[in-house]
Amino acid sequence: MKKLIIVACLVLSWAGAARLPGALSSAPQNPAPTREQRLAWFREAKFGMMISWGLYALPAGVWKGKSHPDNYAEWIMFDEKIPVAEYSRLAAEFNPVRFDAAAWAAVAKKAGMKYIIPLAKHHDGFSMYKSALTDFDVVDATPFERDVIGELARASRAAGLKFGCYYSVDRDWHRPTGQGNNYKQTNTWDFPTSTRADFDAYFRDFAKPQVEELLAQYRPDVLWFDGIGFKSDSQLEDLVRTIRTLQPGCLINSRIKTFVPFPDPYRYCDYISMGDNEIADRAPGYEWENPGTLNSTYGYSRDDNRWIDASEIVFRLVDIVSKGGNYLLNVGPTAEGLIPQPSIDRLLEVGAWLETNGEAIYGTSGWRAYGEGPLFEWEAERARNRAAQPAGGQRPPRPARTSADIRFTAKGRTVFAVCLAWPDQDVVIKSLVLKAGGEKVAAVNMLGSKEQIQWRQTEAGLSLSAPKVRPAWPAFVYKIDLK
Repeated sequence: MKKLIIVACLVLSWAGAARLPGALSSAPQNPAPTREQRLAWFREAKFGMMISWGLYALPAGVWKGKSHPDNYAEWIMFDEKIPVAEYSRLAAEFNPVRFDAAAWAAVAKKAGMKYIIPLAKHHDGFSMYKSALTDFDVVDATPFERDVIGELARASRAAGLKFGCYYSVDRDWHRPTGQGNNYKQTNTWDFPTSTRADFDAYFRDFAKPQVEELLAQYRPDVLWFDGIGFKSDSQLEDLVRTIRTLQPGCLINSRIKTFVPFPDPYRYCDYISMGDNEIADRAPGYEWENPGTLNSTYGYSRDDNRWIDASEIVFRLVDIVSKGGNYLLNVGPTAEGLIPQPSIDRLLEVGAWLETNGEAIYGTSGWRAYGEGPLFEWEAERARNRAAQPAGGQRPPRPARTSADIRFTAKGRTVFAVCLAWPDQDVVIKSLVLKAGGEKVAAVNMLGSKEQIQWRQTEAGLSLSAPKVRPAWPAFVYKIDLK
């Protein structure tokens, strides 16, 4: 009976979705896009916003007087081993009347971001959209009674942004079948006897059908999974096949299986999602993305004020893009429905930098060298010695950024050299030495500056003068056109 009810609910959900503007009404008739075609916008975008928002915004990292400033706030149920019955009562308090999807999309757009990925369901099992499969969702269980994912999907697309959904498919602390067994990071305090057969039922009757709901109702450009490899190979293949059938253009990140699924990284996914705040040591040679935070947590935490500054965000963005990656930067809204002001302030500073220097970011690819300078050498040495401690057990300290520290991006016959500090004297780019058969420079200017750049290409490198007036902050971009 339960299975028949679920099937009926799905039929109603699909029927309702078909009446929505632009919703999927039938299987697409055109040939399925290739991976290259699916990735085209992603390669252009470079910078996106993740939104970690749910019931965990109410405790905001604090439970019964105990604060977790060093932990992810969205993990409060797991960290405090909160019983399902107790945690579920938070839904009756969730009424974020100040939520404005259009305002959130406007912040992302002003920040220079090109796509938005909110959490449709995190590990706590609460759905931030209207689901026919459960009443434990934002429309049915809260006084708010609004479809957050639906509003964000419409607002994002109205702002010209791509839209995706995060979905926790391998973990669900709310449901007894979502555990599988005593596997790590699952709810064993409520459900200590959950079995693998239980997880199989959870995947078949709930998780996969919810993914189908998201595909039907919101047509996401990305499905961003956060798996821990608990699905069987057949379940994984079934999920991928379902996505490719219902929404062939939808991107799938690697966490549908694991972080970096070698030896065949693209068997189940379109691009790699690295670990949280993990930036590749070098250009890895495949499309990848860094999911990062503005402070220590993804969900809102009232006691976490360790914000990274805007300059650090710019440096990380430049570093990631120089290595062929995208930067998915998170915001954690409050229970009232507001993106914290420190997040907005920093994002707008980054957006101002991108207004001047976005040409060096959007639509670029890695160059033959992603960087040079003391910081580059330090990172290269760290990568070589990552598995072995140097003599004395101490790694050399990270050097301060200087104008000799440069990251490169490229577009066609143009190379962008991004200086990570203001050049007080001529900059010499050693990667562009003049040599037989080598690249020859045709013209140089600095993005945002009208001053003429004096340059000279020799066997020692490309020497560049610095303008008298800084056109931007904190990084500065030489645009170098090659013959």
